[in-house]
Amino acid sequence: MLIDTNTQLGVWPFTFTPDRTAAELLKHLRASGISRALVSHLGAVFQPDPMPSNRTLFAAVKRTPALVPVPVVNLRLANWREQLEACVAAKAKAVKLLPNFHNYNLAAPAVDEFVATLAKTKLRLVINFRYEDERHRYFGLNVKGTPVADVQALLQRQPKLNPLLAGIYRPELKELAKACANFSAEISFCEWHNTLEDLLKVIPARRLMLGTCTPMLSTRGEVDKLRCAHLPVKTKALIGSANAIRFFKL
Repeated sequence: MLIDTNTQLGVWPFTFTPDRTAAELLKHLRASGISRALVSHLGAVFQPDPMPSNRTLFAAVKRTPALVPVPVVNLRLANWREQLEACVAAKAKAVKLLPNFHNYNLAAPAVDEFVATLAKTKLRLVINFRYEDERHRYFGLNVKGTPVADVQALLQRQPKLNPLLAGIYRPELKELAKACANFSAEISFCEWHNTLEDLLKVIPARRLMLGTCTPMLSTRGEVDKLRCAHLPVKTKALIGSANAIRFFKL
C-alpha cells in the first residue's frame, strides 16, 4: 500500500494541469499504485480567502474516503482563528500553511499564536515550500520558495512543533536536517541520483514520506523514486505508508 502525502485538486492557472474530480484523481493515483492520499485545493493558494476552496475540497472528497482533505489556513488574514475552527469542525486530519504565497514571514507573531492554538487541537501541520520548480515558474509569478532559514528558526523556536514539510528541495532538506530533528518531509521535490539512499544519510526513514505533488509533477515518476530505490522492504514500507499512517493517524 502506498499513501501520497501531497496531492491537489483544482487547477494551477499558469500551466496545463487537469481539473480532475475527486474520483478521477483517485483513479489516476491508483494507476501508479497509490491507494490513499492527502489532498488540498489549489484554489486556496491564490484566492483572497482559502475557506471557499477548503469547503469545495471537503465536499469533493466526502464520498471518496481514500482522499483525506488537508485544508489551507492563511495566517496573513485576521480571521485565521475562524479558519482553523472551521477545519477542526470539518474533522480534518491536518492543515497546511503557505507562507510564501500568502506573503508572511514565519517569524510573524501570528505564527507563534497559531502554533499555540494548533497545539490545543488534534490537527497536524504541513508547511509548504513550493508547488513548482522556480526555474519553470511563469515569469509573472515572482514567488520564491519558503526560506529554509525561516523554517529552521521556527523549528528551533518551537521545539515541540513537528510539521511535515512539503515541496522541499533536497539541499534544503539536508541543510535543515543538520540543525533540527523535529520535522518530517515528503520527497516530491527531492531529486538526485538514488534520491532516497542519499537522503537516508542525513535523515532517518521514519521521518520521510512519499509525496508526488500531483498534478504539478509526474505521479509515476515520484512513485518510482521509492519503487526503484535499493532499500530494505521495511524501509520502503515506512516511507511508502507507515509514516503517514502514524503522522496523520489514518
